Amino acid sequence: MPIDAPQYNGIAATDYLRELLDLFENANIGIMVTRFDGAVRRANPAQRRIAGWAPSGAAEPSGAARPSARTLLGDDVWEQVTAAAVDGHTLHNLPVDLRRADGSTVAALLDANGDADGGVLRLVTRPAFRGSLPGPDEADTRAWHKQWSQTEVGPLLDGLGETAVTALTKELEDLFELLPVPLHGMARTAEVRRTNLIHLAFLGCADEPARFVGQNLLGIFAVEEDLVALGESMTVDNAILNYPTTIRRLDGTLLPMQVYSSTVTRDGEFVGTRCFLFFTDASDAPDGPLPFTAHPVPATVDGYRR
Repeated sequence: MPIDAPQYNGIAATDYLRELLDLFENANIGIMVTRFDGAVRRANPAQRRIAGWAPSGAAEPSGAARPSARTLLGDDVWEQVTAAAVDGHTLHNLPVDLRRADGSTVAALLDANGDADGGVLRLVTRPAFRGSLPGPDEADTRAWHKQWSQTEVGPLLDGLGETAVTALTKELEDLFELLPVPLHGMARTAEVRRTNLIHLAFLGCADEPARFVGQNLLGIFAVEEDLVALGESMTVDNAILNYPTTIRRLDGTLLPMQVYSSTVTRDGEFVGTRCFLFFTDASDAPDGPLPFTAHPVPATVDGYRR
């Protein structure tokens, strides 16, 4: 939701940006923004990990090529991604073999959309897990989770002036509003703090966001046993990965989806969750030309470009 949503009234601009940065930096799925030539504008730590790229701010190994989403996906998949974006369509659950920086490959699933006018592609990648966390076969998801850590994003704000804060806020707002997968941030008291356009669309309240935003989140989970398992996983492991569940839309209809989530903590205190949903069946996703235009992504924000 935009910055003027009621739940953000009175929140300082830097605190709001800190929340956006946390959602990006500490997600347990890969998120990146690229140009149509494959140049990476921004990639979060999970994306860099799955691609085998050096962490943000670290020097690339000597002789290593600059990270390229086109190289990562391969030319054939890249052409498919860019063609869909030009047509205003979104790709969901596309199986890909990512070509990592060390020459190895890893099976993954890709969701992608883009804005041809602004030359921007939004890509979400996740390993093609066999199991789930929680789940009876969680070996691969647990191995992925053990490499995850929550980073304090406050230092990323150090030295940013008002203009840079505004520009970076708008960039991240646009990214999350237009991301190809549903997301929501939940407060400690289980109310929805923020969500995005595709989430509202599949729930059936794109024109009435207040039917979801600010409401108790738990009602959209249709299976009580799943809620218990999810709650236990967040308490014990601080994470949910690839968990199959059933989401109840606002008209009462049910939809199978996969959940990825992680806890948000501040000063050691639990303050909420950051959650991403994936459509089990890509045909269930809202698709077609996007009814909005993204703000152009600025070339740089006080050097804070990845």
